[in-house]
Amino acid sequence: MRVQARITLPEPLRGPVDDVRMRWNPEVATGNPAHATVVYHDEVSDPELLRARLEAACASMAPFRVELGAATEFRRPAQGAFLKLADPSDAVGSLRRRVLAPPFQARTRFGLHVTLLHPAQGERLAEAWPAFAAIASPGGFVVESIELIGGAGRTIDTRACLPLRGQGPRI
Repeated sequence: MRVQARITLPEPLRGPVDDVRMRWNPEVATGNPAHATVVYHDEVSDPELLRARLEAACASMAPFRVELGAATEFRRPAQGAFLKLADPSDAVGSLRRRVLAPPFQARTRFGLHVTLLHPAQGERLAEAWPAFAAIASPGGFVVESIELIGGAGRTIDTRACLPLRGQGPRI
């Protein structure tokens, strides 16, 4: 089973982003709200071990703040667009280091982002770019949970939304 861990944008920020995604990339956006992938399917070999590690990490992590930036094009030769997502406290990096210990294999290149137009539909980029560039910088938000999803964007089960329950100040 293909599984991923992700941060879904909160509803007030997600609406305008999903509107643009649905217009220009419905193949990816339909039933799949705007999100940033934290752990990719090709990094994990055992979904249950991923779940166990995520549950432990989320139980000890306090909520943290991330900042959404402007629309940016993927590095060539790929065509597509995304919103940059900054993690000033490196909370996502810390989570990845804890969760992706062996036997998992972390990607050598990882960038936190929210995809607007997947490179598989990159031929639309020139026409779609004005809509992407017009997205007002949505600003930041506090991450309060990590989602574990499987299949075509559907949650594995009802326990798939893992709240960050650690003590300490919100970062």
